[in-house]
Amino acid sequence: MAGITTPALSALSAVNTVKSTVKQVRDLTGATDRKAEKQLAERQQSDLNSLRARQDADTTALRANVQNQADQIATNSASDERKRQRALRRAVGRTRAQLGSQGISTADGSGEAILLGQTREAEEEKADADRLNALRIKALEQQEQSEYQRNLLELSELQERQRLERLARR
Repeated sequence: MAGITTPALSALSAVNTVKSTVKQVRDLTGATDRKAEKQLAERQQSDLNSLRARQDADTTALRANVQNQADQIATNSASDERKRQRALRRAVGRTRAQLGSQGISTADGSGEAILLGQTREAEEEKADADRLNALRIKALEQQEQSEYQRNLLELSELQERQRLERLARR
């Protein structure tokens, strides 16, 4: 009987050794999987941070550019208005001189109508310029809004790709 117990104990010892080795392999594999998951999470977070940093820099640059363009539009508008006012004063002065040389008073109906027509033309030009400037400003605002929407789309695409990558690893 003693002859059977020794091989049985040896076999049992070998089984325990194999079982222990299998457990260690599983533990190592699990550790490797956890390490790979951790590396994936770190890489994805890094990608996300990089995207956000780039988008923030782009947005800041775009806002500065939009503000500069809006300031330029306002400056040009003020300059154009001053030019229109000077041109109107010259035109009114010239018209008064012409009417005066013809013996027509600017206080009577026809002289006054001519001067009012010139004033109305100048006001229409100003209104047209204001509408054009408003359209330019609106285009700048739409450009900024488009950039915001593009950033959201890029961010959601990255997050979705990362989610799918995590699911594919499972």
